[in-house]
Amino acid sequence: MIQRKQTIFLFLAVVFGVLSLCMQLATVSFEGLTTYRIFSLWALGQNNTSSFIPCPLFILMLLSTTLSACTIFLYKRRPLQARLCMVNIFIMVLWYVSMIVVSKQLAPDAANFRLEIASSFPAVIAILLFMARKGVLADERLVRAADRIR
Repeated sequence: MIQRKQTIFLFLAVVFGVLSLCMQLATVSFEGLTTYRIFSLWALGQNNTSSFIPCPLFILMLLSTTLSACTIFLYKRRPLQARLCMVNIFIMVLWYVSMIVVSKQLAPDAANFRLEIASSFPAVIAILLFMARKGVLADERLVRAADRIR
């Protein structure tokens, strides 16, 4: 029943996940011809043409954000909460692998590829999840020590 700072870390992970879903991730320009703005769900061209190549980024970020939100309410099951934090960190690693694949598909070698600030949010989320997991494990040790004293 102890739930302290890890709740804040998990909540911040949810906030950064929602921001990452809404903000622009990158910009790709092809030597003055066309420019694509990459979001989590689609890539927008200059003529408002859209491509759904970045869709796996959206799915992974939505899964991570939902999992973080659900993990907050599992405070009575600390071992499960710690495992879900690790699964969520793995999802963030998959997000970056997916981002590399999407960038290679949308931006061949001749293109100018520029990352935006929202591309760093999954790394921030992974750090927050690691800190939340550390807090969950510390609480589990505290509860076990209190049970031993009784």
